[in-house]
Amino acid sequence: MLRGCNDLPSPVPATVRDAWRESGAWTPETLVDRFASAVTARPGTVAVSEGGRTLSYAELERLSAGVATGLAAIGVQPGDTVAYQLPNWWESAVLAWGALRAGAVLVPITPTLGAREVGHIVSSTGARVCAVPEVFRGVDHPAVLAECGFDGEVVVVRGSDGSWDRLTGWHGPVPDAGRDAGDAAVVLHTSGTTSLPKGVVHSHQSLRHEADSLSLAHGLRSDDRLLLPMPVTHIAGLMYGILFPCVLGIPSVLMQRWDPAAALALVEAETVTYMIGTPVFLRTMVDDATFATTDVSSLRLWSMGGAGVAPSMVHEAAEAFGCWAKRTYGSTELPTLTTALPGDPVSVCTDTDGRLVGFAEGRVVDPSTGTDVADGEAGELWGRTPEMLAGYLDSDHDAEAFVDGWFRTGDMAVREDGCFRIVDRLKDMIIRGGENISAREVEDVLATHPGVADVAVVAMADPVMGEKTCAYIVVSGGASPDLESLAAHCESAGLARFKWPERVVVRDELPRTPSGKVHKPTLREDLASAAAAVRTGA
Repeated sequence: MLRGCNDLPSPVPATVRDAWRESGAWTPETLVDRFASAVTARPGTVAVSEGGRTLSYAELERLSAGVATGLAAIGVQPGDTVAYQLPNWWESAVLAWGALRAGAVLVPITPTLGAREVGHIVSSTGARVCAVPEVFRGVDHPAVLAECGFDGEVVVVRGSDGSWDRLTGWHGPVPDAGRDAGDAAVVLHTSGTTSLPKGVVHSHQSLRHEADSLSLAHGLRSDDRLLLPMPVTHIAGLMYGILFPCVLGIPSVLMQRWDPAAALALVEAETVTYMIGTPVFLRTMVDDATFATTDVSSLRLWSMGGAGVAPSMVHEAAEAFGCWAKRTYGSTELPTLTTALPGDPVSVCTDTDGRLVGFAEGRVVDPSTGTDVADGEAGELWGRTPEMLAGYLDSDHDAEAFVDGWFRTGDMAVREDGCFRIVDRLKDMIIRGGENISAREVEDVLATHPGVADVAVVAMADPVMGEKTCAYIVVSGGASPDLESLAAHCESAGLARFKWPERVVVRDELPRTPSGKVHKPTLREDLASAAAAVRTGA
């Protein structure tokens, strides 16, 4: 149970938190307060649509009230955790708002995660309820919950057991949950340098502030409409697809599966005005055969992040769609730290990751000493902002991640003229199409393959996905395991498919430092040299 973020030892000094309150960055408003205001202001207008189903604010209020009263009826109390591993379905919005209205803490789980990760998440958060599809992309999700030993209430959405209809079918007034703006609202999970995902706790006020600051940074308007292909179980998808409609009054069009032709058709049919996502969405839309014949003139903003975004991609978005295109930088812990602001020149939008947003503060420091470096020099980016996490679910992680309330992003950046540009990463992490992959987690799984004596996993550049996973292995006698064999091993270990290696390189030994650690820069240089040789035909 997470009754409130005050139960967690805050990594941010009290003086800083008091300053956020005094400045108005933090207010007493909860997400549920904003929800009630949105329903009152626009009951008959569309809040969320997906797959041909539209939900007005009044309908979202009615269905989420059923979820809230239903959760209370089965024993969920304020501060209890409610997990969901759902695609971008309209039911995700109903479940999320119903849980928040019941005073519960949301625990989104990406549908692509397997039993290993799901078991860790539901166990570490103490989830009382978990909502899942009956089958999605060939995966029997109730069976996955059973495999990982989940003993809470299972709600099957779009299934045959009727549990979803029973949950939403409750009637009666929603009880006052008595939650405060500083209480925990969501626990998201991120794959960092640790083997298993870390729980990131956000409060009502951190997420409310994130929405308000992004509204100003993006110049959002009451007539805007979002098309969202990113998972609503990620921080960006949750914010834009589920929270924005009710916190800002800006409706969202959800896509459960990415299909560039379908996305283009939705932009035209729904007069979509802005999109967010990784470069893969842009690239596949522009390359689609229907692009030339689709009216995309309604699109006015495209914000790209989640992976390294080349300036050429931003230029291409602006030219192809005739819109304002820019880069945005953030993470699960600091949802949006920098982005270009309205009125910024094109060079800021394309060549940098933008300026600090709202009340955010940023420093570029020498990672070994914590002292600030000069403008134009590379250092680790540290951030502090009212929308930052309240702390990790396991507070032991806070000591490594924070210094005097500053969050260590693990990314190397350069600051010039008030703008930041991410140039490298300290963290040993791979970002594939916006999905974070812990190299160590993949290594831990591959190391158990009988044919692998030693292994190191690194990112390899990919023009569409940003990065993919490459495994360097030393063979443990006999025939060398091929890519198919390693994939089968990952599947049997319950590792999510997007984390499987997509290239394998066999070496007699791995390069190591004097202390015995694998020297991954050598492997990355090896990959870069191989890619350059292919391009030049050498």
